[in-house]
Amino acid sequence: MFCIGEYIVYGTNGICRVESIGPSPYDKTDSRTFYLLIPVKNPMSSTIYTPVDNDRVPMRRLMTEGEIAALIAAMPEIEPLSVPVEKQRRELYRATIGTLKPEGYVQVIKTVHQRRKTLSAARKHFPVTDLESERLAKHMLYSECAHVLGLDEGEMERYIIERLPMAE
Repeated sequence: MFCIGEYIVYGTNGICRVESIGPSPYDKTDSRTFYLLIPVKNPMSSTIYTPVDNDRVPMRRLMTEGEIAALIAAMPEIEPLSVPVEKQRRELYRATIGTLKPEGYVQVIKTVHQRRKTLSAARKHFPVTDLESERLAKHMLYSECAHVLGLDEGEMERYIIERLPMAE
């Protein structure tokens, strides 16, 4: 269970602050306990009420600084995704990002990067599916790292690239 004031990753909504924990605000007969989550850096998003035992939308604690450093160190060894059936690419991207595992974000980013190079060399069109998935994976990874490290999300790609040689 998370604590009030703690920051968590809630589905693809990204980082949220646990504002309160209590009964359902909608149904007084519902005996479950709910989190009231406030999305961070997304003023257009409304508050989220979700059961503490929610098993449909994954949620987890933010990575620590040490876990971020370990992830960056492991990035060269993280393999891109293997897409056995091309028509299932979008669903594979969505499912991988949906696990909320930072390694999965890296896999999607690497897969799209590799695909961009291949299609560009063949002078083929680059699908919107890949662009959207890459954007979401980068946002999920960079926003979390930036929040934990106290940096701007726009600085994260450079931050990671600068530290990759140290990982080897």
